[in-house]
Amino acid sequence: MARKPCGMHVEDIKAALRQQYGSLVSISQQLGLNPNGISATLSRPGYSVKTERRIAQLLGMKPHELFPDRFHVDGSPISFVVDRKPIRRIPASLRQNGVAA
Repeated sequence: MARKPCGMHVEDIKAALRQQYGSLVSISQQLGLNPNGISATLSRPGYSVKTERRIAQLLGMKPHELFPDRFHVDGSPISFVVDRKPIRRIPASLRQNGVAA
């Protein structure tokens, strides 16, 4: 099986930020974010690409080095949006009153 690319562990990122800048809440507020902005960004991929880039900049790294599962090597973010297009039509016999439910 192919292995997922792994950068720094989330807890290592938090520890590095705390060592250099203090609490995550104070960093978030200094960046003009919600007090839980840094924590939310680290725990949820794709939550805020802009904040992911700021975190990488604060740590002196490139986004694809810090978050290889979230960014391409060229720095563009990996999309986490699933394209859900139906491949078949629902038969009319399965529809209630001939209208999709």
